[in-house]
Amino acid sequence: MGLFTELKRRNVFRVSAAYLVFAWLLLQVLDVVGPILGLPDAIARYLLFLLVVGIVPVVIVAWVYELTPQGIRREDGAEAHPVATPRRNHRLDRVITVGLALAVGVLLYDRIALRERPADAAPPFTAATSEHGPATSPTRTVVDKSVAVLPFIAMSNGPDDDYFADGLTEEIINALAQLPDLLVTARTSAFHFKGQNLPVDAIAEQLGVAHVVEGSVRRAGERLRITAQLIRTADGFHLWSESYDRRTADTLVVQEDIAEKVALALDVVLDEHSRARMRRAGTGNVEAFTEYQKGREIFIRAHDSDNLVSGLRQASVHFEKAIALAPEIPDAYNSINDLHTHILMNDALGMLDGEITARDVRAAPVILRRNFDLAIRYARNDAQKTSTLLDRAVILGDWSGLADLTALALANSGCIPSYWLQLTTIPWGAAPQALRVFRNAVACDPHGSDAWGQMARAQLWMGDLAGVEATAREAREKIDTESGMLLAAQVLARVQSGRPEAAHQVNNSRADRESQKLFNRVAIAASQADAERAVDGQREYLATFGPDDSASLIMEAMRGNRNEANRLAGLIDARPAGYVALMVTILRCSCGAPFDLAAAPDFAARLAESGLRWPPPETIHFPLKNW
Repeated sequence: MGLFTELKRRNVFRVSAAYLVFAWLLLQVLDVVGPILGLPDAIARYLLFLLVVGIVPVVIVAWVYELTPQGIRREDGAEAHPVATPRRNHRLDRVITVGLALAVGVLLYDRIALRERPADAAPPFTAATSEHGPATSPTRTVVDKSVAVLPFIAMSNGPDDDYFADGLTEEIINALAQLPDLLVTARTSAFHFKGQNLPVDAIAEQLGVAHVVEGSVRRAGERLRITAQLIRTADGFHLWSESYDRRTADTLVVQEDIAEKVALALDVVLDEHSRARMRRAGTGNVEAFTEYQKGREIFIRAHDSDNLVSGLRQASVHFEKAIALAPEIPDAYNSINDLHTHILMNDALGMLDGEITARDVRAAPVILRRNFDLAIRYARNDAQKTSTLLDRAVILGDWSGLADLTALALANSGCIPSYWLQLTTIPWGAAPQALRVFRNAVACDPHGSDAWGQMARAQLWMGDLAGVEATAREAREKIDTESGMLLAAQVLARVQSGRPEAAHQVNNSRADRESQKLFNRVAIAASQADAERAVDGQREYLATFGPDDSASLIMEAMRGNRNEANRLAGLIDARPAGYVALMVTILRCSCGAPFDLAAAPDFAARLAESGLRWPPPETIHFPLKNW
């Protein structure tokens, strides 16, 4: 007790408490102002180290020296002057109290003004945005350990050489993407620049990466020559380059070596576990990844055409060949599933499609279940596995615990979110969390169109109408064609903000397809309580494009026709995968509950198991809809 009393008498406890309060306060201030001033993250670590080490001399000084009326003196010379007086103690207490008050103030500011700010309060990657457009050009923070693998150039002209070069490129991308310490641009954005004669630094600036891998491939029979180089785009310096003269059968070894050399040149730590993940990411068969590239080319072209199902059938032929050669290709299974998902969805929507037979509809669930299971088995990492598990649950109707599975998918830090994540998040109160995932996807793949539309839809449901406009402006700088989801979000945002003419303007000038344009016209008319124009628009839509029960349900709900909306919901609900079509309907309408839950008993039963709460909130108010 003598030591404790002496420590108290010399104010060691009070001085230590004051030091800890102000040290914590200093760290909090740095956390707030550091990003504003553009300070590097390392400064916080250095400061913390100094503060931790600094407490030792502070305690020593507090023990050895005392504050007396004559100033600071060593303890042995201060005995004639009592130091532990109430007055001096009260001064230290006031210092500690002021420090605590400041600390609480900083904490509240950080929590209220910053942490609880909507996740989309600022447009993604944009410096400053006004209502009429970006005040400055869009900028992104470039991570040092970031790289884009540009399509390798085929220097020979064999019939499959271009597919071979693309396959080699994608294999390297997939391998590098397994390293969590490395940000790797997704394939879509990397291949966006294929055939464009742009300087490497200009490409890197658009992709927001610090490094670029480029190379070439030349084949002559079984002989193969591959060159690759890693370039630091800030100064054009070649960090690594190598040429390989091998046999075609050695392609896998070359691909693995290139990926490892790139990772090591960027100071990414490689252990046996990470090397094993990189090896598992590869196809392992040259003919397989060539077939996969052929299928992918047709797959992309099909999604840009009106003959989607026909194109997907052709693409699936090549995906099946790739799987026969190398079964461990999760992307091939998921791409085949896209065909059978569209078959079920078109049937559930009540659309007349002569390319789809009753046999197709019966076979689709069996094929989907098999392929989902194989894609999960061969998933490259936990993020891909979780995303595929969620897609499987949504499409096959296994909704027990769907909310928990959605939470796992939201926690993924990977670049490719679950394809159906927007259905299980945005309408059900998790739009802010979904927005963060989609923003991350855009960061990895700025030239891919899907995530931009999902971002805008999430912002719409959150009520951030300005955010929708900002996202659309930035997307137009990155992608060639706006998705229907992105356009619809802009139209509805302008409708909700009381600007119907502005909604017409963006719809008439930017709608890529006439079906989008007509559907949006109905939404605009319904938002103005113009029932006559809404009915005329709905009739024109159906007369032009044939039956579409989901679109009809939405238009009936917008016009306040509850009985007809419920009848259509019942028709959809009775079909295979009708539950998915109704989820899509809820998301597209943005009008709360477009139908009564009792009208769709199968959907209601699955929803009860899912953990999602009915009804969804109303995002857009349509005056004619009174429920």
